[in-house]
Amino acid sequence: MSRIYAAGAAMGWTAEQVKSTSMWEFWSAWHGYVRANSPAQPGKLTEAQKDELWADIEALDMPTGAVSTQTYLWTGMGFEAQGRVSFLPGS
Repeated sequence: MSRIYAAGAAMGWTAEQVKSTSMWEFWSAWHGYVRANSPAQPGKLTEAQKDELWADIEALDMPTGAVSTQTYLWTGMGFEAQGRVSFLPGS
């Protein structure tokens, strides 16, 4: 948990502001902060290269059957399990 508060402090947020956001909001803000404060890197993949690489990864790693994951809610004090979400790959 301390890393989340440390990241919030790096963005100029108070502990209360960190507590009041969902994890999705927090990580979206964090990724935006990192992107805005990181120097541009030469040699990045083009969009076409990314698409081709992703297609190759999906072809090699396509699971069979349903895939599921546990979902959580950030309560301000910790994560609370909410349930499982299942889906069929490619649907």
